[in-house]
Amino acid sequence: MGGGPGALTGFPSSYTALRQDIRSGDLIAFRGNGPVSRLIRHVTGGRHTHVGVAFRYGGRLFVLEARERAGVQIRACSNVGAFDWIETGLKWTDAAENFAFSKLGKPYSYLDAVRAGLGARLRGTGYICSEYAAEIQLRCGGVDATAIPMATPVKLVDFWLNTGARMRAVRT
Repeated sequence: MGGGPGALTGFPSSYTALRQDIRSGDLIAFRGNGPVSRLIRHVTGGRHTHVGVAFRYGGRLFVLEARERAGVQIRACSNVGAFDWIETGLKWTDAAENFAFSKLGKPYSYLDAVRAGLGARLRGTGYICSEYAAEIQLRCGGVDATAIPMATPVKLVDFWLNTGARMRAVRT
């Protein structure tokens, strides 16, 4: 993964210290350790195995995500464990929010997960994490629809890092 302008900065910071700085539209990236995560790391060659999008509502911080076995869902960010926060600088829009919430409850696409691993085009009826996150971010505007990758978590993380976005490790 990139060590360029958006590389990981500093030591892990506490969630409590950073939660007020995380904005709707920022990317939340995870480094899982389970068997599926190890497979994702092996196939993609990167360290990030899952991504979601930050969403702020009523003073609370959530992550919008597509998860294996759970499908598309929203979780309190305080309950997700350690993660890397990528400051995208995106402006949250009604279009992003409407899309994100209209997809809640949709299934996780295991077929698209296999397609992503093979480098094939995604076209399932459900979502994989990077596809759902990229679709939300596209609706924030300011992102070239032909440039933002949907295929894997590491490609989406690297896309933002290569634009100069800053990544910070967050521990809960």
